[in-house]
Amino acid sequence: MSMTFRNNYHQTIWAMVEWYRPNCSDGSNWLKKGWWRIDPGQSAVVFGGDARAVNPIWYGYAHASDGTEWRDQYQELVPSRAFEWCSNTADTSSRQILMHEIVVSKPNHTHNFNA
Repeated sequence: MSMTFRNNYHQTIWAMVEWYRPNCSDGSNWLKKGWWRIDPGQSAVVFGGDARAVNPIWYGYAHASDGTEWRDQYQELVPSRAFEWCSNTADTSSRQILMHEIVVSKPNHTHNFNA
């Protein structure tokens, strides 16, 4: 059981994920984690466990070196370095991204970042 991100784009991407985690240490109910480097045609497990049991709604974001982004409307602050923070946590190096919603319907879920 897991949440997996798959890169179907022709360049390497860097991805992050956010999931429901009640009573996170900063007072929020969400945990954000990144960055996974995922080469073209490859996948990365971004959460090991029953993704559906955690919550049916997840959030994700990815970007490629050519400037392509997979995003939508859900704002979050993230640093450029690897991180695992509660949602309300940020620092002076953080930048705003716009995540997209991922609806999970089964314990094993693969989210594809397509061209």
